Amino acid sequence: MSTQIDTTTQRSEHAPPGPSWVRRRALIIGAAVAAAVAALVIALNLGSLGTISIVSGWFPVFLFWTTIAFCVVAVATRRHLLREFAIGIPVGIGFTVVLFAVLQLTQAVPAGAPRSMYVWLIVTCLVAGLVLAGWRRAGWPRRVLGASAVGLCLLSAGSAANQAFQYYPTFDRLFGKTANNFMDNAQLNAIREEVAKTGKLPDHGATLSVTIPGQGLKFTPRPAYVWVPPAWFSPSHPQLPVIELLHGVPGQPSDWTRASYADATSLAFAKEHNGVAPILVMPDINGGLTADSECMNSSMFGQVETYLTKSVPEFMQKNFNARTRVGSFAIAGLSEGGTCAVTLALNNPQVYPVFANYSGDVSPQYQEDTQQQTIADLFGGSTANYNAHNPPYLLAHNRYAGLSGWFEAGQQDAPSEQAAHTLQGLAAKAGIDTCITTPPGAHNFDFFTTAFQNSLPWMSWKLKLTPQPSSIPAQCAPGTS
Repeated sequence: MSTQIDTTTQRSEHAPPGPSWVRRRALIIGAAVAAAVAALVIALNLGSLGTISIVSGWFPVFLFWTTIAFCVVAVATRRHLLREFAIGIPVGIGFTVVLFAVLQLTQAVPAGAPRSMYVWLIVTCLVAGLVLAGWRRAGWPRRVLGASAVGLCLLSAGSAANQAFQYYPTFDRLFGKTANNFMDNAQLNAIREEVAKTGKLPDHGATLSVTIPGQGLKFTPRPAYVWVPPAWFSPSHPQLPVIELLHGVPGQPSDWTRASYADATSLAFAKEHNGVAPILVMPDINGGLTADSECMNSSMFGQVETYLTKSVPEFMQKNFNARTRVGSFAIAGLSEGGTCAVTLALNNPQVYPVFANYSGDVSPQYQEDTQQQTIADLFGGSTANYNAHNPPYLLAHNRYAGLSGWFEAGQQDAPSEQAAHTLQGLAAKAGIDTCITTPPGAHNFDFFTTAFQNSLPWMSWKLKLTPQPSSIPAQCAPGTS
């Protein structure tokens, strides 16, 4: 029997760590340090975490480099790198093909989505393929690291889209805050009772979520938002005019307060006018997040136009003491809602003598359809019905003396800018008093916020509520007679 010691095995058991082991340990330590720094940054900002911008400033940069670090560590700590790449990359490419096919078929991505979002989605699929390729041989630390890298890549894709559209500007808006001073009817009545006792108006307005029914219209709207100014609480119960604000697609009524801060803008305006400002009502125009009714009566969506032009004004007059005389409503909208605002005002000038269009299209367009597809899909194949809801056609065939329109689009949003100039020119020739401005800006909620700020004093003046503004940030001219 041999008693010779296997010196090769003995040496291997006591051999010093190889360079790959050292590299992995260094990367893990680096990741731990990065996580500690991240925790410190969050702790230092914890008191104001809700107001931190997630579309600009330090957070997007921090998220970018954190994601890169996790991806590098997740890939570099693999023991069988070439083998896992040979399996994982083809799997990741397969994931990418399937994902993009689903996105194309469902039209889940809105027009104008940034390229960086698509890049991050591709990276997500590739990293997911690599993680799956090494999943069986990996221990739990590597599995957690890999899953975290995939999650961060997906989060970065969402962040890229959010930076482009600015749908959720801050953490508190992301996690559910949709308005300032959000109240229910009981709180609203309590403030009114307090004002009746003290005679002192509150230093804030109030936002409510309300159900404006569309009975008999074959349209099931989502809850609307209503904002009332401080003056609304006055014991004299003043009848105030209303601005009807229309969202876009994808979209919902809360877009106006969550992302465009219409409540904050109106409160600032009210404080300059002794608490007086128009009431805001933000109704649903589509019935779903990605639906696209173009605010017309159709077999596909129901009687949306009737709902917006009759049900909503009647509800506001009955439940919020809105002014009832003719000419007490203005209508404004962003993106699809901007196109709707023009169309509804042209077809209902007695209801809406004032309108504002922020980055709307020149004509109705269903989803990404061509004009002929839009006529077939949304207008039942009727060109006459399409023309009856097409602003260029209406403006070319009718006169609109007494109507006032505001057009605003950003310089970095070429299609909307061109549409604004086209519609403003046609509107002026049709007798409409117009204002137009095209400041720097893109097709996002930061721009929509600015557009509403620019036009609110003008709309309030046109509604005969507050004096004419001393300056108007637009080129304004009376319509041709």
